[in-house]
Amino acid sequence: MIAERQWEQKGFFLRLWQAGLQVYDELEGIQWEWQAVDGAMTKAPLGKSATGANPTDRGKKGTKRSLLTDGAGIPLAIVIDGANRHDVKLLCATLDGIVIARSEPTEARPQHLCLDAGYDGAPAYQEVETRHYIPIFAAVERRNRRKSLPLAIGRDAG
Repeated sequence: MIAERQWEQKGFFLRLWQAGLQVYDELEGIQWEWQAVDGAMTKAPLGKSATGANPTDRGKKGTKRSLLTDGAGIPLAIVIDGANRHDVKLLCATLDGIVIARSEPTEARPQHLCLDAGYDGAPAYQEVETRHYIPIFAAVERRNRRKSLPLAIGRDAG
């Protein structure tokens, strides 16, 4: 376990991830046009100071992973914090944490960012637009309907 910590401290795993993404981009192409970000909580009983009380698991210690993927689900960035952090609080760090150079969006090749309804608010919207994404917020399922509503493009879509 000590060797792995030393490797992590020296950036070995980051460089390995970057190299893997570079090769993947050359072979398949990173799908920058459609990206998605979301958070997930996991248990972390030995996580010590990196954890927080998990609000969905009776306050047990856990972590929140905020992950950005390309259109094929390839991980581009990850941020880890205590489970009690709201997804929107990790959004900036996640979007800024892409481990390889992001291609510049253009009018001909815009970049869309899919987010769930938990991100749908002015602060998240501003951060997404500042980074030149077109935000796509998942619509909230209404209680009196059985099927999901379509994605809402931007904030003005209904």
